[in-house]
Amino acid sequence: MQKSLFELRTWIFLALLAALGAVFSAFLSIELAPAGMKTIEISLTPVPVMLAGMLFGPIAGGLVGFVADTAGFFMGVQHGAYNPLFSVTMALFGIIAGLFYLKSKQNNIWKTTGAVTAAQVVCSVILNTMLIWLFYGEYIGVSFGALIGTRAIGALIELPLYAWILMMLAAALKPLLSQGRRKPAAT
Repeated sequence: MQKSLFELRTWIFLALLAALGAVFSAFLSIELAPAGMKTIEISLTPVPVMLAGMLFGPIAGGLVGFVADTAGFFMGVQHGAYNPLFSVTMALFGIIAGLFYLKSKQNNIWKTTGAVTAAQVVCSVILNTMLIWLFYGEYIGVSFGALIGTRAIGALIELPLYAWILMMLAAALKPLLSQGRRKPAAT
């Protein structure tokens, strides 16, 4: 199901996934502030980002993730200044998922769960926690250990939800993406 990044149909689909991710980021995320500042965010934003990586490869997933997070920040009611490092970690969601599907686009629960787990651990639990602690640690007054613990709980809540949604979407979109493809003319 690997598509060329140069097809118009691919760009349209990637733009739709980025827009969906931006809407999820801006309007459909639940922010939890156990330390008085947003330290945990339950959001579906990584779903279209990882889906882009799964269906179109790591470069496309990274592009969708960066655009979705950046647009979502400016569309929503966010506090503080824009920090592109958080957009880079969202791009990594798509890159990691794309790497899991690089050799084979065959979808199964183990591959999807592995991709989601790797992305959650690297991006949500480790990188975003480090960024929150480095940039806002003195304001929230929470130790790194306590912060990583609360963020790990949030990631564990999201993990089965992401895996299930991605399995369903990949299965539903597979026929749609392969439909309408022109076959080369026989000569």
